[in-house]
Amino acid sequence: MLTIEEKNKLGQQTARHKAIKMKVHEKSDLAVDDKRRVLVLTGNGKGKTSSGFGMIFRALGHSQGCAVVQYLKGDAESGERNLLQQLGVPVVTMNTGCSFKEGYCAERERVRAREVWLQTLTFLNDPDIDVLLLDEVTYMVARKHLDVDEMIAAFEARPANQSVILTGRAAHRKLREYADTVSRVDCVKHGLQIGLKARKGIEF
Repeated sequence: MLTIEEKNKLGQQTARHKAIKMKVHEKSDLAVDDKRRVLVLTGNGKGKTSSGFGMIFRALGHSQGCAVVQYLKGDAESGERNLLQQLGVPVVTMNTGCSFKEGYCAERERVRAREVWLQTLTFLNDPDIDVLLLDEVTYMVARKHLDVDEMIAAFEARPANQSVILTGRAAHRKLREYADTVSRVDCVKHGLQIGLKARKGIEF
């Protein structure tokens, strides 16, 4: 049996819950625009690429057309890429390697970024693609390999049904302002800090 104090506390919690629920429903009722959108996943934490791929897999579950462009990523094994290729989803990989590894060449990265951007424009002009993931593309803007205004202009000209997901650290201010949804992934703790190497199925 609940005491009077416990019943009162429970009643207060229920009232607060109802008030919150009402506000959520009010916002949902006002949200009637089903337009295409641009989403930015940024921040220093792990999970931006994983979230982007999650949305791609969700869209595929609804039989929507998808494509993925991976800026920075190399040809190392990737579980997401393996699955998408099995499903016949186009995946373009820049394949220049990471800037902190031996053999990195900034000029080669710049040239390759422009080449991959031209392939990206093909996807941005394709009405059969409902969701396009541009993984790690924020680095290309930060390193001035790609022009942010040119990028936004291309987003503006894309088909009316197409949504675009951008991932990567330090997303440019203009990209954050232009996007419909911006999520920041923060690093609270990372296995690498305690000597855990990348694990198949978790990191790749």
